[in-house]
Amino acid sequence: MIDILENKVLGVLKGIGTIILYFIVSLFCSYLFRNYILSDNIFVASLFQVLTYVILLLIIGGIYHKRLIHDFKNFKKEYVGIALKNWIIGLGAMFIANIIISSIAGGIASNEEANRTLLGNYPVSSFISMVFLGPLVEEITFRASFKSAFSKWYIFALVTALLFGSAHISSFITTKDFLELLYLIPYSTLGFFFAKAFYETDNIYTSYLAHMFHNGMCVILLLIIG
Repeated sequence: MIDILENKVLGVLKGIGTIILYFIVSLFCSYLFRNYILSDNIFVASLFQVLTYVILLLIIGGIYHKRLIHDFKNFKKEYVGIALKNWIIGLGAMFIANIIISSIAGGIASNEEANRTLLGNYPVSSFISMVFLGPLVEEITFRASFKSAFSKWYIFALVTALLFGSAHISSFITTKDFLELLYLIPYSTLGFFFAKAFYETDNIYTSYLAHMFHNGMCVILLLIIG
């Protein structure tokens, strides 16, 4: 019993440590590459935008490389359907939450606004980062890192969803706009179903696919409608 409790505590600490590392590396890269990312040269800015995610993936993915290799080897084709099912349910719930919250707060979440700006300015690198690299980094950080911390799927899904949602409204720290906190609901709702997809298959690539489906659809729609 004590061993089980210790493993769960270590699992929580491991997950929190991974999230802290994620933000430290992100901030370090933003500072180190600041002049390049803000460069007037679109190619240079795009290159260093993607490089930031590559570094994140190399560091965080390197820590969990055994899990990534194991899950890749054991991925089954039926997991695609599970990913799609959970994404569609999560998308519907998120859509309803966004409609209600937008009527209260007005506008869109700061994170969404920032992503739209990046996509408009750097479409190619943003597509690569938002659709392929970012979702994998986030699934490792917010899902895989906590897998051993919770025995109940719904606790795992709820906790990781709230952490995932909180990361997407982190601009609240600087803006102090309390209405921004409302967007924790739609982001966490979507994250809940990503976590559920992961837990159902015990394979990180299932939630990665669900995450990739979502970001891919959003990015393509924004590129089409401008």
